[in-house]
Amino acid sequence: MLNDEMSQGGALSRPLSLRGAFAAALALSSAGGAAHAQQISPFMAGVRNDVRLGPATRYATPDGQLRFVFDRSGGRYALLRFEGDPEVHILRAVGAAGGDEIYRNDANDIALRVTPHGGVILYTRAHSTGAPAAEEGASAAIAPQAIAVAQYQARMRQVQAAAARALGRAIIFEAPANVTGPNAGLVLDAAERAAATLAASPGITVTRVIIRVGPAPAARRTGEALDIQVAPNMGYAGRPSNNSLRSVLQGPER
Repeated sequence: MLNDEMSQGGALSRPLSLRGAFAAALALSSAGGAAHAQQISPFMAGVRNDVRLGPATRYATPDGQLRFVFDRSGGRYALLRFEGDPEVHILRAVGAAGGDEIYRNDANDIALRVTPHGGVILYTRAHSTGAPAAEEGASAAIAPQAIAVAQYQARMRQVQAAAARALGRAIIFEAPANVTGPNAGLVLDAAERAAATLAASPGITVTRVIIRVGPAPAARRTGEALDIQVAPNMGYAGRPSNNSLRSVLQGPER
């Protein structure tokens, strides 16, 4: 069950129930959610990582086709966000030969290699053998956007309406109602990750997305419900990624 209140401190609130693209109004309810979500992976469990501390920095491939921010300022996880892509990728570092560090995402794919001298090599589907990335300058640290309650509620309605249009059917998003600050930004991002993953998963029917707050990021699918748990104290690492949600949707129900 959800508790009663959530403020900037991170306690839970009543869930915000968003009734689909053709809803007449925002409905607030205190209905209980599904069973507690199941932890997705030890990758997301919040264990401190040996990421080398460094500022958030902007990089670009030589052809200028890919630009991204690589942020190692947090010390627990490294963060990667491509220009034009709203998803923030959570990376873990693994030592490699010659003093290099390899950064892998939660699907265990190599995303970046950093040399002892600070050189950065990017790996994507289009650059499977790696492409050097040149530093373009400093960037602000990657963190969930601080959002006021009214803006948060409006944007949650927009996410649900967009999801309904993409899926061609009604879908309900339930989330804490009175969230504010960076917590609101994280819950909203979790809703956006869910909407994007569902839109890219044809043949999987989910009619309700339930977002709750807990000690670690997690997700499970039960029938036509997708239950997501976020941990605001972990920043972007506190919400399931697109990869994680895709695995949950395509795997057996729990």
